[in-house]
Amino acid sequence: MSSWTGTEIIEDIEARYLERTGKSREFHERAEQYLPGGETRESISYKPYTTFMDHGQGCRVWDVDGNEYVDFLGNFTSLVHGHCDADVMEAVRAQTEKGCILGSTSALQAEHAKILCDRTPSVDMVRYGNSGTEATQWAIRAARAVTGKDMLLKFEGCYHGTHDDAKVSVVPDLDPGELPEPQLEGLGIPKSTLQDVVVAPFNDLDAAEKVLKMHEGKIAAVLAEPFLASLGVIAPKPGYLKGLRDLADKYDTLLIFDEVQSFRMSTGGYQKHENVMPDLTALGKLIGGGYPVGAFGGRRELMDRFDYDPTRPDSINHSGTFNGNEITMVAGIASMNKFDEEAVRHINSLGERLREGCNAAIRSQGLKMQVIGVGSLSNIIYTDQEVSNAHAFAMAYIGAMELQKWLHLELMNRGLYTAKRGEFIISTPMSEQEIDRCVDEFTGTLEFMRPYISAAAPHLLVD
Repeated sequence: MSSWTGTEIIEDIEARYLERTGKSREFHERAEQYLPGGETRESISYKPYTTFMDHGQGCRVWDVDGNEYVDFLGNFTSLVHGHCDADVMEAVRAQTEKGCILGSTSALQAEHAKILCDRTPSVDMVRYGNSGTEATQWAIRAARAVTGKDMLLKFEGCYHGTHDDAKVSVVPDLDPGELPEPQLEGLGIPKSTLQDVVVAPFNDLDAAEKVLKMHEGKIAAVLAEPFLASLGVIAPKPGYLKGLRDLADKYDTLLIFDEVQSFRMSTGGYQKHENVMPDLTALGKLIGGGYPVGAFGGRRELMDRFDYDPTRPDSINHSGTFNGNEITMVAGIASMNKFDEEAVRHINSLGERLREGCNAAIRSQGLKMQVIGVGSLSNIIYTDQEVSNAHAFAMAYIGAMELQKWLHLELMNRGLYTAKRGEFIISTPMSEQEIDRCVDEFTGTLEFMRPYISAAAPHLLVD
């Protein structure tokens, strides 16, 4: 195969994918009649068409053609215990016989909330929604209501969901000046959003302070992911999060941590790991046990404002038909009860093993790439230089977009289900066996694709 041309390699990858997934192609063509693009979630869509999964068990999934995969997607971190976890399933089955949602306050909500508050150092009280998008949206609204200010400082590359404020500078300014220019991601977002959302590069405290000083007295909150979860799994530099806490205090603004994905770093999130206390925290993903969930919480004096009283001008109204529904609550309780210190150590150690193995494979092929990450999350980076912010990640990724597309498809051919953006997500049912298989298949993929890399991305070859 070493004599194959780059064109022959990608033709072979696509041909094997088409041969393996005939039923998925039929499902896709049918779906296109009723769903734009044949799907309703861009993050899991890829060309030539998306594989349609049929069922899952533990850390494995099977597609409609019967192909088996080790699941390194985990529904983007929400399935921390994998598919059909016995304890979660038992809790859900029992609750379905009592009612899925009873249209009232539930004792289950208080039980679930107590787990969150006991685990999360900065959280005294919580409210529920149905997604991470809702969680960050309401945390921002709470900050604006409490401070009486409208502006928000967020960081390039941080993904906070799909509401308007969140859709600013998810993709970084590729030609920044002294400070990056805020930009909207996608159509349909009012240009007026940019009047109230300002941005700074991640991992740069000087830039953050410059923005805070420029808009002093106007910023309600500093909103940050503790690490860039959806754009490279880029860790904060030592002292960076503590520095954000200090800046928020200095400029009289609230600090919000979006821990929707980073909560899995410890039993109490990245804030517990780093011992940095935000004012408000947004949560989601694993706290729902695989069911739709969002939550936001913080200090009692902030959250008390949600004790709604129409006679109180400073109280905040918050509602939602499925907020805190019984199914999500019982699944979340079961999920979090299993997510103890031992579980955290297990998946984090597997993450380190995965990164070590993949980086050894990269070195063996003489490539200027790396796999970086935090705990149980890892991501392919298309440079061997340090990457500490979204701009650096994007500049490296732009030169390898086609490579990542075909690498992702080849990993699918080899039975590994990963995020199309090059991310690997570990769940508790995995063992060293699944990690070593992933490393072996990643190694084989790089070896097979090296002639294509030489032709399509020669800048990735070690001189």
